Amino acid sequence: MIASLPVTDLPSYGAGALNRPSPMQMARATRLLAHEGVAGGGADEPPMAAAARVYERLHTHLAPLVGDAGVEALLVRSARLAQGELAWLSEVPIADRSAKLRASLHAQEAAVGAESLAALYGTFFALLASLIGERLTTQVLRGAWPMIDEIAPRETDQ
Repeated sequence: MIASLPVTDLPSYGAGALNRPSPMQMARATRLLAHEGVAGGGADEPPMAAAARVYERLHTHLAPLVGDAGVEALLVRSARLAQGELAWLSEVPIADRSAKLRASLHAQEAAVGAESLAALYGTFFALLASLIGERLTTQVLRGAWPMIDEIAPRETDQ
């Protein structure tokens, strides 16, 4: 006979414990955003432009695996979990979400901080890894950024 435990005796891990980005995922997000910022125009470019390019590349390489809606759902869920300055992403209407997400990313103010964007993509990578595994996540990222292992961490990433 199997004894049932009362719900109060089960361990509690917290609502977002499994979706918190690891230091490695945060560092990867920070480096990719910095790399895309340099590739796009350097220091004069708003951080949101680099974030939009990261999303475009992720979408291109992930959509065949999880579908357009899957990539969009991951971004929206990441924004909701990361909170902060990017919570507006979870408010984008579902109808024609892909185009509206892209337009919203391009239209945001330069005031959105690099830390918030790193939190968004670090959370995105954590969610993705929880769905498809860290190994496949790394393969997808290498497909989008073949030089990902060569992108040197900055002193603040270590």
